[in-house]
Amino acid sequence: MKKGNLMFVLLLVFVLTTGVFAESVELSFYYPVGVSGPLARVIDQMTAEFTELHPDIKIQPVYCGNYNDTMQKVQTAVMSQDPPDIAVVEVSELYSLLAMDALLPLDDYINSENEDFINQYWEAFFGNAVANDQIWGFPFQRSTPVFYWNKELFQKHADELYAVGLSPERAPKTWDEVVQYADILTEKNGDDTEVYGLILPGGWNDWIFEAFVRQNESFLIDQENSIANFDSQEALQALLLWYKLTNEMHVSPPLRPWNMTITDFVAGDAAMMYYSTGGMPTVRKTANFDFEVAFLPMHYTYGTPVGGGDFHIFKGISKEKQDAAWEFIKFMTNPKNAAKWSMESGYVCVNKEGYDLPEMQEFMDDFPQMWTAANQLQYSYPKMMAVNYQQIRKIMTTNLDDVMLGNKSPEKALETMQREIQKILDMYNR
Repeated sequence: MKKGNLMFVLLLVFVLTTGVFAESVELSFYYPVGVSGPLARVIDQMTAEFTELHPDIKIQPVYCGNYNDTMQKVQTAVMSQDPPDIAVVEVSELYSLLAMDALLPLDDYINSENEDFINQYWEAFFGNAVANDQIWGFPFQRSTPVFYWNKELFQKHADELYAVGLSPERAPKTWDEVVQYADILTEKNGDDTEVYGLILPGGWNDWIFEAFVRQNESFLIDQENSIANFDSQEALQALLLWYKLTNEMHVSPPLRPWNMTITDFVAGDAAMMYYSTGGMPTVRKTANFDFEVAFLPMHYTYGTPVGGGDFHIFKGISKEKQDAAWEFIKFMTNPKNAAKWSMESGYVCVNKEGYDLPEMQEFMDDFPQMWTAANQLQYSYPKMMAVNYQQIRKIMTTNLDDVMLGNKSPEKALETMQREIQKILDMYNR
């Protein structure tokens, strides 16, 4: 072989084996911020670091708002045949994206890595990434609901708690204890409630309600068989408890928007709340009291659906862009960056090896409440998914809101949800 040809072959081998692209590749990256905080700035920093390491790949981050806004913008782009190259989308939207034939399966990319690659990541987070025996998403900003409690308010009512066999040193462990704690911790001045014992949040109350049904050893949607299960006794028992807390005992406000829930808690206006692990940085920075975080209280069992968003690579873009997108996913979820994102956002560190890093260990020693979500994964389930989940979610939140406001009975709300959601499932099943 001539010297010139040999040099060309060696250069080609270098390009193919190092991932260097022949020309600069520019990727559009759609992403949401599902929790409060200046996280767009963190994304900008991380994408800039990636470009420094990969000068042949330019990332154009596009902040799209909350999860619903992001999904709508992704759908619009796909239907316009101008999809994003890569996007983070809320996990329950997987089947909607598959119905649009929008996604590239990631199995070949994952299998091309070393055999230990996938073992870095929490298995629990892949339940919402798998469909039809293929992997379509990759975990990034993942969370679970957790149970927050105000240690100072618990101590304030220590004598009352001790009197009924409860402790101010721990959170309630069961539904029955939630009722007892909430009753004791609620502070009234005549007809006015000054401190609620508990907040069941609105907004993402479909996610929180699913957790209650899981704690009752049941489910709301069988996505494989397109069967709704909202008319079960287990779902009714859970919603009757919500009605009792909000409308009979008045120990939880009738309805508070998702973002206002955390505001009420850090202001000391509620002693306990159900909320995403993604709220922990905000509580830590703004609450002027000591707080703790516990597993969601159990009924027959502990149980929680995971949540958050996964990375997706889209069809309709060049193979070169798809390859570059995979490099970006690996970068954003490597131990260092998964740990960084967790520390900044409050989401679970999706890469288990991130917890071994000195900076992460120091952070967790100083902020041990962050361990709760990771430890609770042993009791976690994939979040329910279906085609057109946005419509399903709207039906759920509307009816759950009506129950919390006292405008509809739990029985009537679940009957409505069962009928309308099964109709959607049947439509897409056909």
